[in-house]
Amino acid sequence: MEKKILSDSELNQVAGGVGGTVVASGSFTSNTGTQLNLLVNWLVQSDSYGQKTLYVDVNATSYSLYSNGGGVELTVNGMVYTANASSVNYGGSSRVTNRLASFTVPGVSGAVSLNAVWHFNGSYSGVPLGDIRASGVANV
Repeated sequence: MEKKILSDSELNQVAGGVGGTVVASGSFTSNTGTQLNLLVNWLVQSDSYGQKTLYVDVNATSYSLYSNGGGVELTVNGMVYTANASSVNYGGSSRVTNRLASFTVPGVSGAVSLNAVWHFNGSYSGVPLGDIRASGVANV
C-alpha cells in the first residue's frame, strides 16, 4: 500500500473547499499489477461544534485510459455508499489522476475502515480487470 502526504491544495480539493479544521488526512492505493490503479484520498474536518466529517475522493491513476464510467462503491465501517463514476477520456502518455467519484460522510470518529471498489469491467494493457479495489483505515 502506497501512502502519500497531501498538499494543502489537494486537501482543499478533497474537501471541496468546505470550511473547518483538518484533523486527519491520508491516501491509499490498489495494486492491480498494471499501471491502472485506484488512488483514494481522504480527509476529516472538524467543525466548531466538534462534529467530524469525512471527505473521500476515489480516483483512477493511469496512463492512457478510456472508460465510460461504471459504478463506484465506498464502504465506511460497513455502510455502503454508491456513485456513478465519471467517464475518462485520456489518450496522453503521462501518468495522470482522474477523479471518479467523491463522497461526504458526516459523524465519523475513531478508526474508520474504508473500502473503495470501482466496477471497471474492462482491460488495461491487455490485462482483464473487473472490480478494482483499494482499502485502508482513517484514524480520526
